Amino acid sequence: MEGIKRRRLGEGAWRELLARHAIGGESVSEFCRREGLSPNSFRRWRERLAPGALGAAPREAVPVSSAPAACGFVELGVLGGATAPAAGRLELHLELGGGITLHLVRG
Repeated sequence: MEGIKRRRLGEGAWRELLARHAIGGESVSEFCRREGLSPNSFRRWRERLAPGALGAAPREAVPVSSAPAACGFVELGVLGGATAPAAGRLELHLELGGGITLHLVRG
């Protein structure tokens, strides 16, 4: 493949690239050509980082109402309840669509 230089990217860089591709609307070939990436590497990382892929961090689903929210906001209430210790560990994973996941950790 002409014009592609080998470079090593970490997981964070691949997550960012996959997110940009998801919102861009380009084909994998076009995106990889523009970014100087190997399409095979792109596809491998997309599979590796896909939700539910082997080795992906386990996620617990939070049940929500089946009725669609008019404004797109889902009220979950107070996480941990009133008896939870203020300094306790909290992990929150939000799948935003398009391959983008928000991971928040406290504690």
